[in-house]
Amino acid sequence: MGEDAVADQPCLWIPLFVYGSLMRGGQYHHLLGGGEFVAEDCLPNAQMYDLGPYPMVIWGSRCVYGERYRLPVHRLPTLDALEEHPHVYERQWADLASGESAWVYVGRPQFTHGYAEIIEGKWLRRSSIL
Repeated sequence: MGEDAVADQPCLWIPLFVYGSLMRGGQYHHLLGGGEFVAEDCLPNAQMYDLGPYPMVIWGSRCVYGERYRLPVHRLPTLDALEEHPHVYERQWADLASGESAWVYVGRPQFTHGYAEIIEGKWLRRSSIL
């Protein structure tokens, strides 16, 4: 298939919720290239941990704040590689506080042991406790 034929293909879009280094101002935000910011949102029943240069979210009892995007589906392999899906993070379909649903990268609990929880669930305004 030639380059022109690929350009003529319709783009499939997916919703994605991000909460750390993929957010606006984050070091990996550029990997959402071609995506559209939709709204700020919150992932309920989750907890955020500070792993140093990036956060990890696991299922829990708090709310994690982030951003919802509309993303071209062809960006997923790049994001899956960054998040080491499915070995470190797993891309899961989740309901958000807004009532919308989106894909989100959820970490494996064993990788959070010994790391501080970010109680307020906001990566950019984090203050952690052990």
